[in-house]
Amino acid sequence: MSDRVRDAADLSFAIERVFEAPVARVFRLWTDPRLVAQWWGIRDCTIPHCELDVRVGGRWRIDMLTASGALYRNQGSYLEVVENVRLSYRDDPDPEIREWAGNPPGQSRHTVTFTPDGMRTHVHFEVTLASAADRERLLALGMRGGWMQSFDRLEQLIDRDNHAG
Repeated sequence: MSDRVRDAADLSFAIERVFEAPVARVFRLWTDPRLVAQWWGIRDCTIPHCELDVRVGGRWRIDMLTASGALYRNQGSYLEVVENVRLSYRDDPDPEIREWAGNPPGQSRHTVTFTPDGMRTHVHFEVTLASAADRERLLALGMRGGWMQSFDRLEQLIDRDNHAG
């Protein structure tokens, strides 16, 4: 596993990882709702609802159910879709999430860049928050760790598929 985490600016953070699969396959794992539902979210969660309209202006919604029974609704819209190269989407925070304590953060922008590396794919994932305060708050709540767990789950799915075929 190749993993690098860095803090970009006061508004963003980034995670980079190399996956043992070609770009087209990794891009599909980010854009096919049946596949996204198999890896997206924190360890031991399930995805009871995953809907992706992967086109500029298209809406997405992913509901994550934690092992403790908490439901987190995630949704937004796609800002940029360049097949096998880049996805960028807006995340509209659910105002009902208890961790917000009635004060949800502003919208964030998530950008995923897929770069071929032979038969592997280098993924650069950057989250830009609405404010430095939102960035610090979400990092303190574990957003980076949650995304790293998602990437671990994605890597496990790729490994299972690599060994099955």
